[in-house]
Amino acid sequence: MVDCAAPNGEPIFRGQQLREFLGYELEDLDGGEKSRLNGTLDAGVHPDDLAGVKEHYAISLRSGEPYARRHRLRRFDGEYRWVETRAKPMRNEDGEITQWNVICLDIDGEVKAEESLRLAQEALARASQAASLAELSASIAHEVNQPLSAVINSTNACLRWLQADPPNLFRATKSAERIIQSANSAADVVRRIRALFQQSLDVRDTTTLDGVLAEVRDFVAAEALRHNTALEINVEDDLQLMPFDRIQIQQVLMNLVRNGLDAMSTIPIERLLKIRVFRVGGEVHTEVSDRGAGVQFPERIFEPFFTTKEKGMGMGLAISRSIVEAHGGQLWAEKNGPIGSRFIFSLPAANAKSA
Repeated sequence: MVDCAAPNGEPIFRGQQLREFLGYELEDLDGGEKSRLNGTLDAGVHPDDLAGVKEHYAISLRSGEPYARRHRLRRFDGEYRWVETRAKPMRNEDGEITQWNVICLDIDGEVKAEESLRLAQEALARASQAASLAELSASIAHEVNQPLSAVINSTNACLRWLQADPPNLFRATKSAERIIQSANSAADVVRRIRALFQQSLDVRDTTTLDGVLAEVRDFVAAEALRHNTALEINVEDDLQLMPFDRIQIQQVLMNLVRNGLDAMSTIPIERLLKIRVFRVGGEVHTEVSDRGAGVQFPERIFEPFFTTKEKGMGMGLAISRSIVEAHGGQLWAEKNGPIGSRFIFSLPAANAKSA
């Protein structure tokens, strides 16, 4: 669908396909209080996308840089469809803009296919996690059940020997020794399981936090767009951490960022998620703040299996805190006045010992 605009962005020509898509002629916008451009945007662009589209247009018109953006556009029948609009200036010999040439691509099918694929991948990942968790739980239960059963059996035997007439202290002592042995076996099982989960902590390097943040930003960019949320990242210069597990710290950041996006999914005001990294003494603090409803039950949010989400498992913050503490840091929550919440975690700086 083709459109042409004057140097100031006002439409001067609209192709037939675009006219049919919108359901009105370009001349129908004349005579009103709004310009053709504002009239088109206000009438057609989805309310959640309108501010971003206008801001992007204004930047391109001021700078002369090409425009490209995805947003939802209202069709003549009232249905909003995803489109990709691209605009490029046409210049004369002196470099002055004489006209903007615009194309509008209907990508609704592509976007919905991408969304369906994303949902399918998330469902598959959840199913895989559930299956792995079920298998792991069964394995742990089996391993721990054997020594616990032995503890119970030896305890019953010990009681019988003590209640005999006369009490058989020799056999009671042997039963008590078996209780201790079985209890130690159960403790060994638990220690082995903990060691299994802590193996990855040995894979630490000196990757900068900037690189991890860049990866997280790329991972959640599409999700932030769906939530109509802007991301603002501010990192102090020359920050160096003690060697850390990049994957695990990335997991912590992803969890905090997604919690922030979820917290603002229903608020009507401007949605902004801020990530700030700064030094405090011998530590580097990473702060993720949102403008959501704030932290409910602050004394319980880090407890395993406690959640305020309808479909949450209540493990994200508990696991995140365990990861941070295993790296020698802390994770806590604060109010983000006047609205929202702040989650902050600390990690040792590279020269923490000398600080």
